[in-house]
Amino acid sequence: MDDARIPAPGFDVREFARTAAGSHRDALDLESYRSTPVTDDTLRILRYMQIIERATMTHLRSVLVTATHKDARITAFLTTWAYEKYWIADAIEQILLAHQPEGAEPDRSPFITPVERTIRESIFANIVGVPMIAVHMAQGAVDEWITQAAYRRLIDLDPNPQLTATVTRFLEIKERQLVFFEAQARFRLERSAQARKLTRRRLARVSWPIGAKAQSRADTDFYFSHLFADRAALISELDGRVDSLPGQGGLGLFRKAARL
Repeated sequence: MDDARIPAPGFDVREFARTAAGSHRDALDLESYRSTPVTDDTLRILRYMQIIERATMTHLRSVLVTATHKDARITAFLTTWAYEKYWIADAIEQILLAHQPEGAEPDRSPFITPVERTIRESIFANIVGVPMIAVHMAQGAVDEWITQAAYRRLIDLDPNPQLTATVTRFLEIKERQLVFFEAQARFRLERSAQARKLTRRRLARVSWPIGAKAQSRADTDFYFSHLFADRAALISELDGRVDSLPGQGGLGLFRKAARL
């Protein structure tokens, strides 16, 4: 058997699925935002992050038409990962609603992925086969690095007590997700030159964070400028983590995304 088919050890997917984090609504204390609201800039970032979290399903649809879907362990992880992200998006939506006039409705516009793009991706990815799993695991790890950093910066800039408590919970959930993505990415990249080459090409083509294509360029620019404009060292640190992935050195993904 190809070594790249062997799952990375050290992560109990069954336990992950059994203990998946669902709805956060009971812990949100939305009334506290009436007396202590977050800033307008924070609301704009939260709206962006809600869309990013919701974009998971569009991303997953493209992933699960590839060889990645043939690995039952990874499919089980990704299904649970999407479930947890759905409820994070729901929690953010509730926070946004708590800052709006009574009866206001949030944006529920659907994500549209052109059918022909999904078909092209499926054909290409299934020709490539197993090395595509490394691509998807590396994408997951890289996306977790940037989104976790963004959540941390958000509560640094707006240390609202209730928002901080909620985001801290999000980060605990995301850290567990990252353990799987990073271990899988390193394991598979180390064992396949083809995976390293393909992953390098594909990472360079992604609009970070994953889901940014569902946003306006102005909103993505605001996301990076508000959270990272004066944090060049943090961007360099994040790019250093990408550099540490086998065969992915020197991509400068976050420096380019932040236009620094």
